[in-house]
Amino acid sequence: MIENYKFRYRTRGKYIYVPNDACIGHGQRIIAHMKRRISFPPYIYHYRPGGHVAALHEHIQNHLFFKIDIQNFFYSIAKERVARALRKTKLLSSGHLAKWSCVRNPYLGGARYVLPIGFVQSPIVATLVLLQSDIARAIERAITSGVTISVYLDDFVGSHNDRPTLQAAYEDVCAAIVAARFVANVEKLTPPENAIVAFNCDLTHGETDITEKRMQKFLAGDPTGASIAAFDQYRQRVTSRNI
Repeated sequence: MIENYKFRYRTRGKYIYVPNDACIGHGQRIIAHMKRRISFPPYIYHYRPGGHVAALHEHIQNHLFFKIDIQNFFYSIAKERVARALRKTKLLSSGHLAKWSCVRNPYLGGARYVLPIGFVQSPIVATLVLLQSDIARAIERAITSGVTISVYLDDFVGSHNDRPTLQAAYEDVCAAIVAARFVANVEKLTPPENAIVAFNCDLTHGETDITEKRMQKFLAGDPTGASIAAFDQYRQRVTSRNI
């Protein structure tokens, strides 16, 4: 059995795995290969400057928005699926590297070995799996219909000014998630609305801002002066595109 992590811990209900040096080395090999072989589409915002803030700003000109979140995203990706995704990129020793990239599933049900949160290669491998699935094809159909889509890991935001067009795209992406053998987080699903919450920010036409709940949580933590200054800078970034 491969020993690929030092220890694991649990926070906010999720297991986090700390990789050992050998696992980090294998992960860096995967990342370097992907950067040479893969060009991520523009709607993948976790590999674009500005990250989730840029993703929010992409939608600010529209009037209607939806949000979709995949439940337990990384841990829904089985070792066999990792190996298949790596193999399609012509990465040598894909099966071996898939073993180094997965852990025994810490949750009941599902595959025996899965991609964990915490390994350096997990985000790029998960993104590769998503792009090889029905989900990517549904996103491309939505974009072709004029819908704006942004993806930040397992969070999808879509926007448009025509409700039937946006509703059709929302339903298509939801169906694609099922076809791709993932599960949407029903507690975070938001069908087309005039305003939504994404990344702890309020999003509506012409305006994005940090939610009051998130601000109160930050202040309740007795932040230092430096922390307050950093938070203010972040809020300025979030609101910088407001009309």
